[in-house]
Amino acid sequence: MSQIDFKVNDHFQGYLADWSHRFYFLVGGYGSSKSYNTALKLVIKALNDPNRKILTTRAVARTLKESCYDLVKEVTYSLGVERYFKFKTSPLSIECTNGSRFIFIGLDDPAKLKSINNVSIVWMEEAPESSYEAFKELNGRLRTLGQSMHIFLSSNPVSKSSWTYSHFFKDMGIDDLELYKKRIMTVGNTYYHHSTVDDNNFVPESYVEELENLKIHDLDLYRIARKGEFGIIGERVLPNVFKAPHEVVENAVNFVPYHMRFDGLDLGFSKSFNALPRMAVDIRDNTLYIYEEFYEKGLITSELIEKIEHVRKGPHSIIADNSRPEIIEEIRRAGFRIKGSKKGAGSVLDGLQKLRSFSRIVISEECPNTYREFKELCFEKDKNGEILEDKFTFDPHSIDAARYGLEPFKHIQYKHGKIQRPRGI
Repeated sequence: MSQIDFKVNDHFQGYLADWSHRFYFLVGGYGSSKSYNTALKLVIKALNDPNRKILTTRAVARTLKESCYDLVKEVTYSLGVERYFKFKTSPLSIECTNGSRFIFIGLDDPAKLKSINNVSIVWMEEAPESSYEAFKELNGRLRTLGQSMHIFLSSNPVSKSSWTYSHFFKDMGIDDLELYKKRIMTVGNTYYHHSTVDDNNFVPESYVEELENLKIHDLDLYRIARKGEFGIIGERVLPNVFKAPHEVVENAVNFVPYHMRFDGLDLGFSKSFNALPRMAVDIRDNTLYIYEEFYEKGLITSELIEKIEHVRKGPHSIIADNSRPEIIEEIRRAGFRIKGSKKGAGSVLDGLQKLRSFSRIVISEECPNTYREFKELCFEKDKNGEILEDKFTFDPHSIDAARYGLEPFKHIQYKHGKIQRPRGI
């Protein structure tokens, strides 16, 4: 194969060339290009090192197609080497003509890992979303003879309660402040790499300005998204929530096209509430607006239908809690556009990650129940005082409904100077 010429960000040149470590831990802010450069590194390896089997994972299988798979495919086209690859979607895989192969598996189906053999490279994208047990299982499956073995973990820094922080910092006796200062470190068999959007020469200044604006609105999210640093102050699940006068929210929503408006419905009765937040996403500044709420319990289906009558003629489907298909069907027969959610293993954390990825969630002051839940939801702690990232202090009906409603929405972010779907930037 002839030599390939391509441009890379300076901060990632050493990372792309290094293959001397077993573990590569990449952490950074939004838009830093850590995921893109990991995909680039692995494509180059696949081209130059025949018969490599590269396992790419995320916590939820259905997120792989529009993240890691599309990103690896994009890299091959950027390099002009797509002719050497065959792209398959069932099952999800990318095969190189020299025998190297990318396979994509969600960690929400651990049984699939048992059948994986001869893997020499693993990429855990958004590693904190997956469990420590999954990491140990993947590490244990690297036992291919005659090839070097490596695990890549890439993520935004979410919380110091994450197993990634405990394993790669606390257990290793490393202060994360040292990494922020040095940017690149090697400790034993682990290569550490820290990055921010400043390390990416291929994003527009407007995107950087949006991240800078977080400093005014939310210092917690600013530290994560702009500075690429661990540690949310306090224990709130959603640190990017704000309340605004209804007129302000209504005016903003008026400029949002109908295909960017969403309705979600969580179903309840005696103890749980029926919750229906109406939402709009302004992709220009990555803001989620919640402009209307329905929040009431103790209703039979006919009463619920009457209460949400004004939503009947909506331009899009309500996405509802799929655990009550009989109620969904009754509502549908009453003339509503409605369908069940796709929720399954890992969908809660996946949905919360989507909500956290908005620069702001702005809630009308006429939605007090929704605002209370979004603002007050906190993580539970275990007996040792450690945060449990999949356990919460109360049952968040509005947040669950919002997760369902936003299922059709795919984030759009800036990458390489143009707008694309996000791939772990």
